[in-house]
Amino acid sequence: MRRDRHGPRADLATWVITDDVRRGIENGGGPEGRAWIGARPAIVDRVCAAWSLTTGPVLEGGKAALVMRVRRSGKDAVLKIAPPGVEFASEIATIAAAGGRGYVRLLAHDLSVNAALLEPLGDTLQASPSSVADKLDVLAATLIQAWRTPKPPATGRHKAADLIEDIAADWERLGHPCSGALKDTAIEYARRRLDATGAQTVLCHGDPHPAGVTVRSFTGEVLASDDPVTLLRAWCARLAGSTGADAQAIWEWALIERVSSGLFLMICGHNDEGRAHLDSAEHLIR
Repeated sequence: MRRDRHGPRADLATWVITDDVRRGIENGGGPEGRAWIGARPAIVDRVCAAWSLTTGPVLEGGKAALVMRVRRSGKDAVLKIAPPGVEFASEIATIAAAGGRGYVRLLAHDLSVNAALLEPLGDTLQASPSSVADKLDVLAATLIQAWRTPKPPATGRHKAADLIEDIAADWERLGHPCSGALKDTAIEYARRRLDATGAQTVLCHGDPHPAGVTVRSFTGEVLASDDPVTLLRAWCARLAGSTGADAQAIWEWALIERVSSGLFLMICGHNDEGRAHLDSAEHLIR
């Protein structure tokens, strides 16, 4: 799985993507995404040559991009290459603006092929044996740093507006995989978040997570709880106390993301994980 230090790899096809990434792109990436699967070895070769990289193992855990360990000038780094159709330019702009505060540090990027060279980080928070409460505290502290990144001028649509359309469309496309009540609640919450847009909004790329959006995650704990509403409300209150954000807003975003992510995961072929998100969300509206 490594590039020869003295020249290009002879067998580019051995640069693989994980099964999760392949399944997600084949099911949800459209023709451009499927074409990218075949083109990605040449893209890896191009950026490795441009940035003088020695390739290492492909990393597990993601669902939307090729992510692999690399070395440059004797130092470790991580190479991320995303397929077309994702908001890669926006992601890079946010990471660059943060300058390593609350975000991974950006070492280099090439928007023409959706490639970024990033600083290496440690083990995932998901792998930590610490409690959910402790993980939430770590996430909150990181978010406080990330939110200090200056907001750029408003462009495009609010995320909540996109989610309103996505939830309705994906629910129909999948043949109503969760209750209509859950779908309607998620859409109503998204409308509330859209209406609440104002001066308190902050710049935030993606989903702060140990392995998913902060309180959208931990589906196993929610499904196993005798009182999942009280459990999740307590998590929201803890985050509100740590960040100064409104606990009800956290609750609403968490349900929106739990439903939208569950639907999207199922569309991308991750049926078990998507079902866990939707089933846990059903427990929260009973």
